[in-house]
Amino acid sequence: RGTKTFISTNSQENDDILIELEPINEEENNENKIINNLTTSSELQQLDDQQKLKKQNIGTSIRPASHDVYLWPSMTEHEKTIIRNAFFQIHRRTCIKFNELNYKPWYHAERWTEGKPYVVIRKSKKFSGYSDNNIEDVNRRSLIYLSEQSLNIQNINNSRGMVMEQLLKFMGYREEFLRPDAPSYIQPIISDNSIPKNTPKFSNEQLIWPFDPESITIPSIAREWFQLTIYCQARRNADIGAGQRTGLLTRWDAVKLNSMYCPQSVGYADPRMGPCVVPRKPKI
Repeated sequence: RGTKTFISTNSQENDDILIELEPINEEENNENKIINNLTTSSELQQLDDQQKLKKQNIGTSIRPASHDVYLWPSMTEHEKTIIRNAFFQIHRRTCIKFNELNYKPWYHAERWTEGKPYVVIRKSKKFSGYSDNNIEDVNRRSLIYLSEQSLNIQNINNSRGMVMEQLLKFMGYREEFLRPDAPSYIQPIISDNSIPKNTPKFSNEQLIWPFDPESITIPSIAREWFQLTIYCQARRNADIGAGQRTGLLTRWDAVKLNSMYCPQSVGYADPRMGPCVVPRKPKI
């Protein structure tokens, strides 16, 4: 007790994630004893587990579109409000839904119902990330750690946008500026080693649609890091990261997420007419 533990876990795309577990209280210590420990990535990928999840899947993601969620009780009311607003904005334009349940302790029967996976959302002072755990072959529990910084930024819209990005990463939605085709549209202003170099695995449903410099996945301060190329003349450098600054999904965020989880809800969208090609309609 009082020590920190680092666990490298695999996401659904086999991306390694380093999880720093903060000092735990007695309740969580009991919970972790019951669960024993995080299962290994190979266990998470066993065919039997995949088949169980496929029964709930929508689209081609391995996750269901709807999740039951518990917010950790130590969160402040302000932090819970930011998270709930993020849930609302995501569901407002997509079929993805985070259904908040009243918090129950680890030993409550609700958290041991077979075939009813759930998500526990906590906060961390140093990182954001997620992991998936099997609970004694009875259920699956996912942990999402939101960064405490993102929950408490003074600008509420920006705070909501950062939380939305972290939630959507759990859903398999990746950073647009790391797309394989991103260098055609966006380039670093100066060489910066802090900018991620590794390309995560993207879903085909995200990549079939055009690059979006305003995506919720692009950090709100990214306009200080990047500039648009001649192939993205319909937007300005100031527009980079606009979705996260305003805490709203862009049209193309919604198209891509719905393509992943509910293709029937996409509606009309022409991939040739993306945000780098078609200027935004002027406000009247």
